[in-house]
Amino acid sequence: MPMKATLVLLVFIISLSGAAAQEKDLSYYYGQALEAKKAGDYPRFYDMIVQASTLHPYHQGIQYERGIACALTNRPEEAINFLKRAVLTNAAFDLQADALKELQPREDFKKLLALQSSLGTPIITSDTAFVLPDRRLHLESIAVGKRGLYGAAVHQRKVVHLHNGVLTDFTSEAQDGLTAVLGIRLDEKRNILWACSSPLPVMKNYDSSQTSALFKYDLSTRKLLGKYQTAEKTNAVFGDLLISAKGTVFISDSRNSTIFTLEETTQKLIPWFTSSELWSLQGITFSDDESHVFIADYVKGIFRLDVKTKELILLENTHDVSLKSIDGLLWYKNSLIAIQNGTNPMRAARYYLNAAHTAITNFTIIDRGHPAFNEPTNGCITNDTFFYIANSQWSGYDEQHNLKDESQLHKTVILKMTLSNK
Repeated sequence: MPMKATLVLLVFIISLSGAAAQEKDLSYYYGQALEAKKAGDYPRFYDMIVQASTLHPYHQGIQYERGIACALTNRPEEAINFLKRAVLTNAAFDLQADALKELQPREDFKKLLALQSSLGTPIITSDTAFVLPDRRLHLESIAVGKRGLYGAAVHQRKVVHLHNGVLTDFTSEAQDGLTAVLGIRLDEKRNILWACSSPLPVMKNYDSSQTSALFKYDLSTRKLLGKYQTAEKTNAVFGDLLISAKGTVFISDSRNSTIFTLEETTQKLIPWFTSSELWSLQGITFSDDESHVFIADYVKGIFRLDVKTKELILLENTHDVSLKSIDGLLWYKNSLIAIQNGTNPMRAARYYLNAAHTAITNFTIIDRGHPAFNEPTNGCITNDTFFYIANSQWSGYDEQHNLKDESQLHKTVILKMTLSNK
């Protein structure tokens, strides 16, 4: 599991256990299930894994173990159901395990094996757009505009600029109080570059007392036009930015599952939307008419938020594809471009929507198992071309959060693909 995905899961489990405030939490039931499995007490294995699955119905590891438990307690249909759900997220799960031998003659199990094989097959449709020379550069997101590419640097706490093959600093390290820069957006109409940053242990000179903030820069002069923080002190982690046609800024806070907006009168970041339904908020994007905001929840899938009514729904998905583990999310002509770095294999995919924006009608894989992949994160769409980071450096740190030796790091690869109307 990628480092960033692991952090997301740990934060969720801790919050779930704390919120439950009960003796028998997720870790208890999951641990009891595995102990019963090891002891050969399969009825108890099933009972305990069902309890764990009830607390966390979306985790592919729990789904897989429930499939095993079902197979060992003569529940073949239920076993196939949960094994399929697990494999749709992680195609590397072992379906040849001894515990599943009784399922092998079944036609539905044979179909599952064929599906697993297809899910693990690499697909490559993109081309290499840029290769950045600095191996120590850890980019989380990018923006491509008329003047080149801009990147949000996590470890080095700055914004970089690539123009005509030359990489320079748009800001210096920690300039204006920048911490780990995670989100970046261009508003070329207003000549503005927006960036959001949050203090993270992997950044240089980490200081936990620092706070997350939104930064507004003049795109031409590179001068700071404004720095904005939340009206009340929070432990927010600002991950993604969204700019409306009117220039209003929205920011996703993955730690508190909240979307903030910049209030013009107070010049403070205030909560715009939050919901307990969101478990791990990641990328956010508008529909073309800005009537809906689509929200990537790393654990649950894709939500649609009605801007006027604030109604939140989880998109329906009846296809053989998982909407879990989405980091970056972008809108393009009644479809959503998703970067999924917690699936196995990792992938970038396009999900087509119905007219009401309530369900997935079809999907295509842009890239899956690309050889350049090392935790792809975020991207952007410019002039019908999708650009995205293939290999962020989340795996480039040691246990003390120090960047590894340059010989163990790789140049950052930016992939691109021209999108069609189909």
